[in-house]
Amino acid sequence: MDRRKFLTRAGIVSVAGAATVACGDKGHTGGPVRSQDVAHFGHPIPPECQRGSDGQWQRTPGIRTAYSRCFSCYNICGLRVRIDEKSDKVLKVGGNPFCENNSGSPMPIDTPVKESYIALAGEAGLENRATTCAKGASCADSVDDERRVTQVLKRAGKRGEGKWVTISYEQALSEIVNGGDLFGEGHVEGLRTIRQLDKQAKPGFPEFGTAANHLFATFCAEDTLRGSFYARFMQQAWGTSNLGTKHAYCGAAQATGYALGMSPDFEEWLNDVDWENVEYGLFMGTSPGSSGASLNRVGRGLADSRVDRKFKYVCVDPLLRTTVAADTNARWLAVKPGQDAAFSFGVIRTMLEEGWFNKVHLEGASEKAAKAAGELNYTNAGHLVVMDPKHPNYKGFAKAADFGLGGDEALIIKSGSQTLVSAESGDKAELFVSKLVKDSKGRKVKLVSSLSLLKEEAQRTSMKVYAEQSGISIEDMRQVAKDLGHYGRKACIAGNGGTNSSDGFVMGWIWATLNTLVGSHDAKGGASYGNGPIGGMEGRYDLANIADGVSLDGVVNACRDGAYESSTEYKQKVAKGQNPYPASTPWNEMLPAMNAAEQWTSHANADPYRAKVLFNWRNNFLYSAASISQEVVASISDPKRLPLIVGIDCHMNETNRYADYFIPDRSMLEEYAADRMWGSHMLGIVAASPMVTPRTVKNERGQHVCMEQLLIDIALEMKLPGFGKGAIAHADGHQADLLCFEDWHAKYLANVAAQCEGLPEVTAEDREWAGLDYAMKPLTSRLTPTETRQVEALLSRGGYYVADDRYDGDFIKGAGAKCLQIYHEAVTHLRHAYSGERYPGTITYQEHKFWNGDTWESHWPKSEYPLLFSSYKATVRSNYAVAYKRIAEISPTNYVYMNQETAGEQGLNDGDSVKLITANGKPAVGLLQTDSGVAKGAVCVSHGFGHSQGFGADNRVINGKSVPGLQERAGGVAINQMIPSDPTRNTKASMLNDYWTGANCRHGVPVRVEKA
Repeated sequence: MDRRKFLTRAGIVSVAGAATVACGDKGHTGGPVRSQDVAHFGHPIPPECQRGSDGQWQRTPGIRTAYSRCFSCYNICGLRVRIDEKSDKVLKVGGNPFCENNSGSPMPIDTPVKESYIALAGEAGLENRATTCAKGASCADSVDDERRVTQVLKRAGKRGEGKWVTISYEQALSEIVNGGDLFGEGHVEGLRTIRQLDKQAKPGFPEFGTAANHLFATFCAEDTLRGSFYARFMQQAWGTSNLGTKHAYCGAAQATGYALGMSPDFEEWLNDVDWENVEYGLFMGTSPGSSGASLNRVGRGLADSRVDRKFKYVCVDPLLRTTVAADTNARWLAVKPGQDAAFSFGVIRTMLEEGWFNKVHLEGASEKAAKAAGELNYTNAGHLVVMDPKHPNYKGFAKAADFGLGGDEALIIKSGSQTLVSAESGDKAELFVSKLVKDSKGRKVKLVSSLSLLKEEAQRTSMKVYAEQSGISIEDMRQVAKDLGHYGRKACIAGNGGTNSSDGFVMGWIWATLNTLVGSHDAKGGASYGNGPIGGMEGRYDLANIADGVSLDGVVNACRDGAYESSTEYKQKVAKGQNPYPASTPWNEMLPAMNAAEQWTSHANADPYRAKVLFNWRNNFLYSAASISQEVVASISDPKRLPLIVGIDCHMNETNRYADYFIPDRSMLEEYAADRMWGSHMLGIVAASPMVTPRTVKNERGQHVCMEQLLIDIALEMKLPGFGKGAIAHADGHQADLLCFEDWHAKYLANVAAQCEGLPEVTAEDREWAGLDYAMKPLTSRLTPTETRQVEALLSRGGYYVADDRYDGDFIKGAGAKCLQIYHEAVTHLRHAYSGERYPGTITYQEHKFWNGDTWESHWPKSEYPLLFSSYKATVRSNYAVAYKRIAEISPTNYVYMNQETAGEQGLNDGDSVKLITANGKPAVGLLQTDSGVAKGAVCVSHGFGHSQGFGADNRVINGKSVPGLQERAGGVAINQMIPSDPTRNTKASMLNDYWTGANCRHGVPVRVEKA
């Protein structure tokens, strides 16, 4: 008998590769007897639904199932969650068949909910399977984790000592707001005293705003529904500009760099791979499915592409990942850590010299010209740049008006001629131009095309040097260049934070440039965009604005995310006749990424000022930020330097363990959500509702304690704007209340649902099978009947997913025409805050540099630090997934990986306990593993391990009772504090940052490895 049929008839239908049943069949006469007791191994849990002897499908009595969203990492996929209603416990988590991230061929959204479950059973279950990765499947542990914090805690010993007492929510609220001698250490200012809108944070420096900025807040911006509430309180209601997140030590540098290749504006942008039709892939700093996009979606896309189209792909990475497997059309190029740009420029130089690029695409200098050639996007490859240093428009695009040919539009040389014409003429552009041209005033001006400038930059360094620096041969670089030219718009270049070095920003721009050279942006089989998100801040309810809220226009935060040239320091130096450069400390106008780690570096240096209070919600910058200084840790652990810390989370982590007050929060399966997906190609949003009763303690009003309730109660106590009765404006003119957790979530979901065209009508059967009575009970009284129906529809399918035809000819449907930037004029208007030099207009290849321009090698010589370090994301780990018991079992530790030849040269052997040492970081100790799947000269260690001080691995004393740490959660080595800081910043606390943007570095760092 066919094995699948045997399993089906036995009633043990495996869905999403898990060993528990989704839908059973009561019509069989044999098979296992199910027990409701799930505590004993071998007893399957009750199925979601069952088919009786009459052939009819029914919900299993006592079992509620609902579609939800996964927040086990930031890819954010769909889930279906099975709950035992009697015990109020999560039994199992699987994938959502409506969500593309869980199913490569998602079900139509109008499929009835009951039918969606039936479709997961039997033979059809294999065709319609909806998977979730190990992180998602393990999140069932998140609700009732044994080390989860569910009570309000107040520290009882020294800060960070791990001693706590439980107190009432009301006591914590009062002490946080009013202050006092809270810990027997002297008076602590409460929030009421700290918020001073009539005083400057740094007297005499108005750009830093009011003294309300002495409140520093850190948060998780990836949770868009709850994070937007947090931001509303901190920025508009309280009035602080110091709201920090993890973007700058994640992938913001690459996302900003990529955006420069896509648009003349500054924003963040990254591409996905069109897995439906791609034929060639170049993956930089990663491999498909390893990180950066949904493992479920990319895994399926990769598998289908290998089989259906013999997909050819190359992974450029210091570490051989699992997806570059035997008998596939894949290659691994072992790049030296931090030397991705050298390889990339070798490829670009070859493409430009050999003509292996999409000439028709690049010649389209305007939307008109692109349309005439059957192209969607156009480029500025042929636009002419003024390269005369004496010209007032030096490094800017030559204007047609200056040559008597039009207005402010750019100029081109008409293809195949020497004729100067407006770029808007509709003519194709000559791509390689460098010539002297007379302007309308008779002056000779040197004009160079954008593509020529790129070629000049690529040719500035020899192919031999590119090969020596990257560790990849000239032959291999040429082959990649040839393949890109051959596959053209069916090729895609994609990357990840695995290239976060001092040129991470340049790397993002390189990926965009390579996609431009082959014409793959928005192309069928190329680089894909536009899969969301759908925000809920605007619509029926105005959640984006607060009447009489605090304006932060023109205010610069403690990270100095602004223009140095507008600062008081700059103006004072100019007024004294001094050279204003260098600035006393870095300014970064390019990347306003709310860098949580950099803002605490500023605090540690008391420059421009110190924080008086930290609110930390779902953030762990002391663990996650590469090169975080030990001086930052010292400044946070000292109540004299930071008087008050409020941590809000489900778990203690390496940062909020220093809290004075710990406020318990809802877990991912106890909250409403509406978030974008990473990995999906189709328009959509993942939505969720609480699956079980929140485990947090209740306040005196009977409300579960959580982040929202704390901030609302603070706002009401202090009479801050934007909260309370009538705080939210409705489109029909009435005012809605913001008094509790449910008020915000109802309004946000209503705004999202109203934007989702074609949501299905919810039937009584849908309501029963989707558990909507449970999900909607807290919301219905806060919504109109129309809003209720729409939110029900959104939650019934676990979100909104558009699965119609994605293509319009050779391009992605709905993609608007873009002017792709080979040369970015606006970037050249920026100046580096140390040197005062203009930023380059094209991607550039340089040695790794500190903020003052010194090379890394000049301070960290190879003689002392002979190896190069690289970190990466483990496939089934996130920063906080260690709190899931199953994850700690699947991946209990990480390793220090080295090439076996490199290890031998360093006198090391496989299995040694080794110490990783950098110039000024905190040494890290781990277990060495050696093989041939690591680049020579490289040291690779995964992120997400070594949680010895958080997530239950730490020892605690609560109300005098010892709670010992769980050692299985401390496995492995944490590596971010090992990353050294920039020695040229001349401050006590410093960070190692991208030279151009100020984002944090973690790759290519010189290191030595010794036996521990």
